[in-house]
Amino acid sequence: MRAPFAWWWLALAAVFSAVAITASVNYAVAVPAAAAAVLVAAFAVGDAVRRTSSSRAVPSRIQPVPRSGVRNWLAAGELGREDIILMLDRLERKVLRPDLPARTPMEMGALVTLRPSRFYRYVADRIQALEGTV
Repeated sequence: MRAPFAWWWLALAAVFSAVAITASVNYAVAVPAAAAAVLVAAFAVGDAVRRTSSSRAVPSRIQPVPRSGVRNWLAAGELGREDIILMLDRLERKVLRPDLPARTPMEMGALVTLRPSRFYRYVADRIQALEGTV
């Protein structure tokens, strides 16, 4: 379990700052107290940065598709093929070509009615093109 933020760093920096301010012209006390206040404040900032940078998770830009989902799409026939083509188009827009235009219904119809062996070859070629850019 993570320990809570050490607020006492800030309290200690405030105490050193108060000592430096009240020392006024007594430089033998004011300068070391001010230096200690700055040092302790730096520790507080370092602690805060360490906690926030380690707790952030970088979100994935592309959501993985479970294998069972792809198998279900292949088993679904033409509707599943359309889902596979749309997924490949989304991946290509994110990785290769953000300006990739949407498919026309005629293009989609031609792709989903391909023979299984030709459709699998089409999918394999698209995946290979995407993997070649990553």
